[in-house]
Amino acid sequence: MADYPNIVFVFADQLRYTALACNGNQIVRTPHIDRLAREGVSFDQAFSSCPICSPYRGQVFTGRYSHANGVMCNEYRMRPGQRTIAHVLRDAGYRTAFVGKLHLGHGPYTEDERLGFDDMIAYNCTHQYYKVSVHHNEDGPYPIREYAPRGETQLALDYIRNHTARSPGQPFCLFMSWGPPHWTTCQGYEREYGVYPREYDVYDPQEMDVSRNVPGPLREYTKRELADYYAMTTSLDDCVGEITRSLDELGIADDTILCFSSDHGDHLNAHGYGKPGYGWEPPYLRGSKATPHDEAIHIPFVMRYPKAVPANRRTDAMLSSVDVMPTLLSLCGVPTPDEVQGRDLSHAALGRAGDGPDSVYLQILGTGWPSRNEWIGLWRGVRTRDYVYARWHDRGGMRVLYDLRADPLEMNNLVDDPACASIVDDMESRLREWIAKTDDPFDTGERLTGTGMLDLGQQLTSARAYASLPTAYREAIEKYRPADLM
Repeated sequence: MADYPNIVFVFADQLRYTALACNGNQIVRTPHIDRLAREGVSFDQAFSSCPICSPYRGQVFTGRYSHANGVMCNEYRMRPGQRTIAHVLRDAGYRTAFVGKLHLGHGPYTEDERLGFDDMIAYNCTHQYYKVSVHHNEDGPYPIREYAPRGETQLALDYIRNHTARSPGQPFCLFMSWGPPHWTTCQGYEREYGVYPREYDVYDPQEMDVSRNVPGPLREYTKRELADYYAMTTSLDDCVGEITRSLDELGIADDTILCFSSDHGDHLNAHGYGKPGYGWEPPYLRGSKATPHDEAIHIPFVMRYPKAVPANRRTDAMLSSVDVMPTLLSLCGVPTPDEVQGRDLSHAALGRAGDGPDSVYLQILGTGWPSRNEWIGLWRGVRTRDYVYARWHDRGGMRVLYDLRADPLEMNNLVDDPACASIVDDMESRLREWIAKTDDPFDTGERLTGTGMLDLGQQLTSARAYASLPTAYREAIEKYRPADLM
């Protein structure tokens, strides 16, 4: 067997780029993630191409955009017949595992529901961090009897220890997804980010760094949210410390690609975007993610691989979630399948010269949850180092353009400024190139009544999710595809 490195890919849920000390935050305490940054490389231009939970996972696992892999929104399943990174690595001789929040299907996980992973130790989705149970493949559910990230971390480390002891010559790939710092869905909590061990309740709300793009009436409320958000972030940082200590103790740190990232960011009320439960806000503001704003799309991405990746480096290579699979495969010396749409950015990780994209493609294809028929809207966008541009299918064909150099907080929409007409034209041209290059039917495809989602044969993960759909949406699906809905 070739001398392949191990992979440990850890990602949080809803952790934005600016919430780490190693990315310039002067308040939050993340010493273990900061250590990873010192010992590896930080991608400062890393983005979630579809900044919502399930689509990000679909993109990372397949290297394909959401319209291509079928995971167009939360609670949609991956299109059958696709090879994930787990399939490819398993064929190369790896043992593969996933631990934590999957959000691509409910347990028990039969072999055809494991997305190519040998071991699925997972649940679909919950943000009740003291009420989490997992299935291990077809067995379970097994309750995690502590704060979920701690329990999930121990499950992952137990897996690594057991595999290393039993099969020391076989490389492994382990993905782990935590639920925090996403707000809690527990009932009866006044603090929506407040469910975590009290030992992390160390941040003073009055010392929080509330951005100028948070509207005035929300600023005091946002201070409390930020204090809890940072507390959850620090709790995850301690879990990263457990992982790095264990890899050191097992003597496999040098042979392991260790990545830390997030599925998307969190507005935390920036630009007025609140949460889905904010009935006092119009539906198009109840997002907290799923927008083309930096708070939603910009994610941390830190990689350590002592054997090959030079330490203490930062790169401005434009990395999208679809680029994760080909980049990791290249670092492992494993060929990338032809159908993968992402780019191999291993040269940026290795500190070598190489070609990479000068922009990333952004997309939102759904309403955030099957039971919603109004939300942020359906849009496509392009992010370069200097600008972000997006346009909507709905919302009256709305468009936005922000100059990230002059306006990093994205408070001044320049799309109708005559002085910026040539920039708008250039960004629209780039967007059309991305649409064509990715075979995205955004401008031409048939759409479903009720939500306006593209009708691409997408399937929900469960009958329960289907039953929650609005009547008009169910009727539209049944009209086009009366069979094989689930």
